[in-house]
Amino acid sequence: MSPKTDLVTQFLHVISWIIFIGLCIKTGTLIFNFAFMQFHVFPVENLYLLLDLTKLFQQDEVIFGLLFSLAIGVSAMKAYTFYLITQIFSNLNLHKPFSEKISTLISKISYYIFFVGILGALSHRFSQGLAKRGYDVAAAGQFWNDYSAFLMMAAVVFVIAQIFKKGLELQAENDLTV
Repeated sequence: MSPKTDLVTQFLHVISWIIFIGLCIKTGTLIFNFAFMQFHVFPVENLYLLLDLTKLFQQDEVIFGLLFSLAIGVSAMKAYTFYLITQIFSNLNLHKPFSEKISTLISKISYYIFFVGILGALSHRFSQGLAKRGYDVAAAGQFWNDYSAFLMMAAVVFVIAQIFKKGLELQAENDLTV
């Protein structure tokens, strides 16, 4: 491979690690805030509120817990998806790119992206229903407003996974004939 391709691959690997770490921090912050708001350890004013649902917490703690859990779930699945992407770059061999491990990782990524989109769509509908019932849930929308993009991305990555599987089959046939 050319040095330019190797440089781009390494750059993308670093970027995927940065995004993964950022999403892990975001998810950890959500879990931390959720736990401390549930157990009233610190006053809410002293927390770094990535998701401020204090009004909802005062209105209904069960709905607060459910909505916060949905935000944690979406964030955690996004983080895990980027972990899988880092694994692709770690296992990628550009001289022989079609491997069973890479094919499996691409398929997993398509499924997790699809799950992020589905959970985001369900969360979006749920929060819309809560808003119609008078709950203040506008702050939570930032975690699943991009669900339609994830659904479309899942379709594209799924097609790429199928093409990759076919490439793996062709490479295996080619290896047998040589």
